[in-house]
Amino acid sequence: MTRNRIVVLTTGGTIASKPDDSGRNRSGALQGDALMAQVSLPPGFEPRVEVRSVLQKPSNAMTCDDLLLLHEHCQALAESPDVAGVVITHGTDTLEETAYFLDITLPDQLPVVLIGSQRAPHEPGTDAFRNLADGLLVAASPQAAGLGTLVVFNQSIYAARQVRKVSSFQVNGFAAPDTGPLGYIDGSRVQLSARPIRPTAALPVGSSLPRVDILPAYLDASPNLIEAAVNSGAEGVVIEGLGRGHVPPDWLSCIAQIVERGIPVAVVSNCPSGPVHQTYEFTGSLASLEAIGALPVLDLSARKARLILALLIASPSQQEFSARLKALYV
Repeated sequence: MTRNRIVVLTTGGTIASKPDDSGRNRSGALQGDALMAQVSLPPGFEPRVEVRSVLQKPSNAMTCDDLLLLHEHCQALAESPDVAGVVITHGTDTLEETAYFLDITLPDQLPVVLIGSQRAPHEPGTDAFRNLADGLLVAASPQAAGLGTLVVFNQSIYAARQVRKVSSFQVNGFAAPDTGPLGYIDGSRVQLSARPIRPTAALPVGSSLPRVDILPAYLDASPNLIEAAVNSGAEGVVIEGLGRGHVPPDWLSCIAQIVERGIPVAVVSNCPSGPVHQTYEFTGSLASLEAIGALPVLDLSARKARLILALLIASPSQQEFSARLKALYV
């Protein structure tokens, strides 16, 4: 059977906003069909486009259950022999997290493309319809096969692992600070000049995700934050470390106690570019954290490390936990 169908899953966000009585935008108020009706596709665009409104919410309200719901939709579409690709419209606040979750849990044969907008459809100079049209072009392109989940924004194509929101309002709202884009869209032309390194297999997904908290390190931050997170139910912790992966000195004993209780602690850098590394020897350095059992995660933001940690914790087998994490991100 010919793959001649692109499915658009809409979830809300700025791209689905309408003005309300306050004079501000109501995110998620616009239904998917109304959004798609205003998109102009180039002549000769062959796939049939089907729109499904899955959620109607701003992306700050997205939950782990919503991620599982989107995964279920995409997995079913991946098994449909006539589906050439999937486009997901999404609010920009948490778009990178949804993209990454789908990237590591779905087979990579079916292109999945996330798009959003910085300006609502009714606002002057809106990027909503351009981004949606570009997302459809990429999802329909044979070049997108095998690249995993992609983010298309401002005529640029990004890998889910590297992409980050970098502006709160400008139309060039997303970037990949470490690696740059994979390619671009120029009119109806999709150009890819790089391919991301992909995990060898998708991670299994259960019926729920355990709670994993993110704790930022900063000048004179209290270790009580870590204790409060674990004591209130966190099953894992991601520390957004300073620079190369450092924490205040008095965090060390608290982290050691948590690790001894069997609660995994991962460490990432709070910098938009550059990995954690054992460069220094002092109390609170990455070297001292690894010595007590903390797990370094390279080239990944705290928000994405949280998702990979949750999936690994939920995995039926807890053996070689550290090895499995390093295999994905070393």
